Amino acid sequence: MDYPRLAQFSQVKSSSLVQSNANKLFTKFKMHRLLNDAGIVKDKGYSLIEMLFMMLLLVLETHNSVFAGISRLGKEKLKTPLNNMLNHEHYNWRRMLYAVARRFAQLCPVQPDKPSVLIIDDTSREKTGRKGENLSWFYDHCLHKNFMGFQVIMAVWSNGRTAIPLDFELKIGKKRVKHASKTHYHKGTHPEQRERMAKQKKIKITTQFVKRAIQRRFKFRYLLWDSWFNCSDSFRLVFTELRQKGIDLVAMLKRDGQMYLYQGQFLTIKELYHKAGKWTKHQGTEIKYKSLLVTVLDKATGAKPEKQNALGQAKLCFYKYPTAKHFKVIVSTQTELTEWEVLSIYLRRWAVEVVFKDLKQHFGYAQSKSSKYAPQIADLSIRCMFYIMFCYLQEGQPEKSKSQIMLEFYNEMQETWLDMFGNLFLYENGKDFLNFALELGYTGIIDLIKFYDTIFHKFMVESFEHDKIEEADNLAFSKSPYRKAV
Repeated sequence: MDYPRLAQFSQVKSSSLVQSNANKLFTKFKMHRLLNDAGIVKDKGYSLIEMLFMMLLLVLETHNSVFAGISRLGKEKLKTPLNNMLNHEHYNWRRMLYAVARRFAQLCPVQPDKPSVLIIDDTSREKTGRKGENLSWFYDHCLHKNFMGFQVIMAVWSNGRTAIPLDFELKIGKKRVKHASKTHYHKGTHPEQRERMAKQKKIKITTQFVKRAIQRRFKFRYLLWDSWFNCSDSFRLVFTELRQKGIDLVAMLKRDGQMYLYQGQFLTIKELYHKAGKWTKHQGTEIKYKSLLVTVLDKATGAKPEKQNALGQAKLCFYKYPTAKHFKVIVSTQTELTEWEVLSIYLRRWAVEVVFKDLKQHFGYAQSKSSKYAPQIADLSIRCMFYIMFCYLQEGQPEKSKSQIMLEFYNEMQETWLDMFGNLFLYENGKDFLNFALELGYTGIIDLIKFYDTIFHKFMVESFEHDKIEEADNLAFSKSPYRKAV
C-alpha cells in the first residue's frame, strides 16, 4: 500500500528532474541541440527532454518495464506521449545515437599512446510473444540453444580507455516465427529503412557499420571482430578500402579449409601451423606463439585456389595457452606488428562484451515490452545514449565501476528530491502545526520554542499520523475498481 506522502514524493521525483544532476549531464551533451539536428522535435505537449528525463529515471530505478515504472511514479499521462515518441516514423534515432557518441569523442579524445579501435560483435535479444513484429528464430552459439527474438549486431568504438556503443541493428532472420505480425511502415521512413537493412546478411550489415563510422568522421586505427565475420566480402573491404585509409584488421580465424598462399603453396590453417616452426614462450604468462606471412585470397573469385585473386599480405599469429588443448590463430593486416602486439590489440575486443553486460544488467536492455519493431529500435537507441553519458562520467572517475557511478548519480538525485520534498512538507503543514499549538494553549512564540519537541511529537502522533492513515485508507478504497460499498 502506498501512502499519499510516498505518492507525493514520487510526484516530486518525476516533476523536478530538470533541477537535478541529470539536467547538468544533458546540458553537457547539448541534448536540445542534438535532438533538433537529428530532426527529433515536437510542436506541443510534453517536451522530448522531459520524456528522456523520465526514461533515465526508469533506468536508474530498474523497473520491470517502461510503463510499469511510469505507473509507479504516478505519471500515467506520459504513457501516450512516450508511446508517440518511440513509435514516431520520422525520428532518426541512428543519427541521434551517432551525435551523442560524437559529443563523447569531443569531450574524451583519443590517447596518442593507445590507438582507437572499432569492434563489431553480436548478442541475443530474446522476445516473447508470437505476434511480435519481425520475430525470428536464431541459434545462440554461447548458450548452445535456439531463441526467439532478434540478433543485435553492434559496433562499439573505443578511445583507448572507454568503449561506447556507436551503431546497432536488430537483425531479422530468415526463420520467421509462425504467426509473427508483419509491419506496415511507410516507405522511406526511418523504421522502414532499419527493417530493410536488418534483413540483409550479417556481413553486409557489418560493412555498412564500418563505412558509416568513417563517413561520420570517427577515427579508428584497428578493426576488431571474431571469426564469424570473416569472409571474402569483409577481407575485400579491408584490403581494397580500409588499408588505404590507414585502418587495419585484427581478427580471429577459424581452423577451416580456407586456403592461403605461402611461398608458392596453397595451404590451410592447420598446414600453415606446422610450417610456422617452433614456439616462442612468453615469460610470465607462459603463452606460446609463432607466426608467418601469407597472401590472403579472394574465395569468391574462383572455386579453386589457383584461380582466386590475391587480396594482400597478412600476418598469421598462432597462440597456445598453457591450459588449452588447441591453438588459436589471429590475422593482422599490419605485418610489422609483433605477435605479442597483435594479441594485445585483439584482446581489446573484450570491451564489446563489457558493453553488452552493462547494457543488460544496468541499463534495462530488455525493459521494453513493446511487440512493435520501431519502438524497440528507439528504446535501445535511448539506452545506448544513456550508456555513453555515464561512460563520460566514468572517464573522470576510472577507479569506479559503472554500477557505482550510477548509484552515486542516483543518490545525488535522491538528495535533491528529499530537500524539495522537505520544503514542500514544511510549506503544506506549517500552518496546521501552528494551529495545533494554539489549540493546546501555547499562544506565544517563546512558549512555542520552549515546548517545541512536545508539541511536534503530539502533532505527528495525534494529528498528522491520523490524517495520513485515514487518507491511505481512502486512497486504497478508491483504487479498487471491484470493491462495493455496503
